[in-house]
Amino acid sequence: MAKQAFTLHEITPSDLEAVARFISSESGSDVPLDRAVQRLSWILLENPARESGHPLGWCLRAPSGAIVGCMCCAPQKFCLGQRTFTLMMANSFYVSDQHRGGGISIFLKYLQLGRSYPLFVSSANATVAEMWQKLDGYPLGDSDHEVLGILRWQPVLAESIHRRTANDFLAGITATVASPFVHAVRRLRTGAAKNELVPIGSPEEAASLCTDRPHDRITNERGAAFLKWRYFSRVDPTTRLFAFRAADTAKQHLVGVNRQNRGYKQQIRALHVLDIWGEASPAACCAIAAGLAREYDQQIDLIVFRCLNPAQQRALTACGFIARPFAAPIAWCIDKFGLLPTKDWYFVPADGDMFL
Repeated sequence: MAKQAFTLHEITPSDLEAVARFISSESGSDVPLDRAVQRLSWILLENPARESGHPLGWCLRAPSGAIVGCMCCAPQKFCLGQRTFTLMMANSFYVSDQHRGGGISIFLKYLQLGRSYPLFVSSANATVAEMWQKLDGYPLGDSDHEVLGILRWQPVLAESIHRRTANDFLAGITATVASPFVHAVRRLRTGAAKNELVPIGSPEEAASLCTDRPHDRITNERGAAFLKWRYFSRVDPTTRLFAFRAADTAKQHLVGVNRQNRGYKQQIRALHVLDIWGEASPAACCAIAAGLAREYDQQIDLIVFRCLNPAQQRALTACGFIARPFAAPIAWCIDKFGLLPTKDWYFVPADGDMFL
């Protein structure tokens, strides 16, 4: 039998630059290395849920010492009423083509944590989702689709045409010609924004909107420490929090968003809705969408919602939003040892790395 061409190591802080470089190479990311290291350090080292003894993850090293595979591991706290649970998130699981078999050793190491912590992922592709399902995982938070509110059709049409033709010139010309007509027919109908989105200036102010904890579903523990880390860090200056009061219930919501570009040449300016707390009625979802469209007006082409329940999705699609299904749910939990009291969740994109 041939000798293994790799060895498994637990990631240490001194490994982060090499791990970030490997992740960027495997994912095709063009983010500068210093920013990639900063982001990884934020997820792993600055995470307020991390405690002594929590692993940062694991990496495979070739005989040369080069990293040929990795998985990062990030804790996050969830709650049910007054009970709090720490879950371990799988993040950035990559293995180079010639060392695919080594990925099994990494994942088995991660699965060993399942005796002490429930395990979850929020960015699974179809292959990873199939693996989690085979391991008795269950999907979380209506994460099998996203709902898109298209404000400007030209960059979105260019993306659709390019995916079909792989022709940049044809995509650009056709989108330019067709977009005014499509926009006239497919204009969003959220109505005027009747409620104000009020910017939130501190994690303490945000936490004051999140004092109620549901007793029937597991949800993220939105304490000041988590909110400061997730929304007020230096890693993503586009992340913002708002307070929104729903007209139909007079209920006040926390709304978290960030901006990222999408598309084959990053031509689509997308606003991602990271969190809505407490859970919004279908009418409130439409009002929040209208408020975000007004707040960001000329800055975005697309508003993206994920993890909407069926009633919320129906309300937005009735307003002209488009539901885009995924090949499989992207958020999963494995809890083989029954550490959680229920499988009912209120899950949002800010839980994990769905939009990081």
